[in-house]
Amino acid sequence: MATSPVEICNSALIKVGAARITSLSDGTKAALICNEQYPKLRREVLRQHPWNFAIRRKALAASVVEPEYDYSKAFVIPSDVLRILSTDLPRHLEWVVEQNSSGQRVLLTDSDTCKIRYIKDVTDTTIYSADFEESLALRMAVDLSYALAQSTSLTRELQRQYRESLAISRSIDAQEGSVEEFEDGEWLEVRY
Repeated sequence: MATSPVEICNSALIKVGAARITSLSDGTKAALICNEQYPKLRREVLRQHPWNFAIRRKALAASVVEPEYDYSKAFVIPSDVLRILSTDLPRHLEWVVEQNSSGQRVLLTDSDTCKIRYIKDVTDTTIYSADFEESLALRMAVDLSYALAQSTSLTRELQRQYRESLAISRSIDAQEGSVEEFEDGEWLEVRY
């Protein structure tokens, strides 16, 4: 597993056929592009799948700014939340994510409390799975390929490899845990 963003960037650079870097600030064109693109692409790949290493749970704090309409409660979403996967709210309660008048991302609902299961913006590369690292390196290679190699055919090939890697990684990552069983809903019960 990678011990730093530089190692992930170097993996991407190797795939493009570019020279390796020693740091994200070493002044080379490759380092400048990696420094700019790495945080954005890390968040993008994290959001695309509920990676086991990035799933967290948290009780949300109520917002001091009341919702303007439709909902009675607002809960502040911490800045490290990339995507909410589920809540502990009863099925009949609706919820939505919006930005309030103070500029905070909030979860709006009619419940007095709310806990979430979410994808965290994980920056600690030492806990990344090998599959995530490879997917991230390939995603970075796609972005770096034209800027560093000026080859559209290389870019297309790296895009294909990225999609394939992401599909395999998602499948492997999703197999860690019990099979999720779904309860019969009202619609299905009526049909029986």
